[in-house]
Amino acid sequence: MAKFNPATSLPSSSRDALEMFDERYNALRLVQQPSTWVDELGEVHDTPALETKYPMSILSFKYLEARTNEGHFKTIGEKDVDLTVAEYKDGVEIELLKLLTNTFSAKRWADSPQAMLDAEAAFRAKLIADALVANTETCGWDGLALFHDNHKSNPVRDNGATFDNLQASAKDVADLANIEAEITAGLEVLDTNGDPLGVTFDTIAVPRQKWQKLKNLLKQDFVPSAAGTATMRNPYNDAGLTVVKIDQLTDNNDWYLFDSKLLKQAPPWTLAKLALPAPGFDALGLRRFDENSDHFKKTGKIAVSSHIYYGSKFLFPHAVRKIAGA
Repeated sequence: MAKFNPATSLPSSSRDALEMFDERYNALRLVQQPSTWVDELGEVHDTPALETKYPMSILSFKYLEARTNEGHFKTIGEKDVDLTVAEYKDGVEIELLKLLTNTFSAKRWADSPQAMLDAEAAFRAKLIADALVANTETCGWDGLALFHDNHKSNPVRDNGATFDNLQASAKDVADLANIEAEITAGLEVLDTNGDPLGVTFDTIAVPRQKWQKLKNLLKQDFVPSAAGTATMRNPYNDAGLTVVKIDQLTDNNDWYLFDSKLLKQAPPWTLAKLALPAPGFDALGLRRFDENSDHFKKTGKIAVSSHIYYGSKFLFPHAVRKIAGA
């Protein structure tokens, strides 16, 4: 094992320490960060403005007999919703004397850029997870809660048809009959013409408390029959159901179904990060407090304050279903 070398680990000044922080932070930020469930089950993108418009469209074409020469078109982005970005912050500080003389303190300082980026990833996940649990934010599709029993098939040209994506009666996810019933319920999701959209749920997202039990169930070759008097082959053993663990869910029981293919066309949420153009706006992201700062003069500590700018919005209810757990 390589030994920690004190001679090359200590910064020579506060300026050197802050430059080391910047270099490490920027280098890590350029590395492709691993995707999380937030990216895979929704949409994540950069935005150039604090406020922007998000177009709401699911193109469901349906051919009709051409009785006239008049054109017949489906409009893209007939409706849009506002997406607003807010500022969030955290920071790190350290006594300059310890940083310049203590190699272990210097190592903690060198580790802090990675910890800051990890915290940003955790923040993104918690932001969406808390919104899923609360289900109080409206979705852009029809202005109802993302999970609702009366979503409109066509909110722009209301055709009277509705569908639901919420099961309010408690059902344990570790039960094959419950999984089958809820996947079947997804077949009733409608397109803008009022016809079945063809939703096929193939992904189950669960809180960490249910994850291992569900994984073990789906791995079994044989399970008890519905009557409980015999065994039958597990219909989901090789059906390609993906189980996703969401550590940030604060409800220990509720679970979610997703159609992974439809997610690309109808993401249930969007998470937007304000892209700060470099170099002119870089100081808005990382703010440094060196020996000349009032912070140092009051505390004897140098510091870096990290500011991130995010906005989120629930969008389409079609590719996701929430089931109250037990």
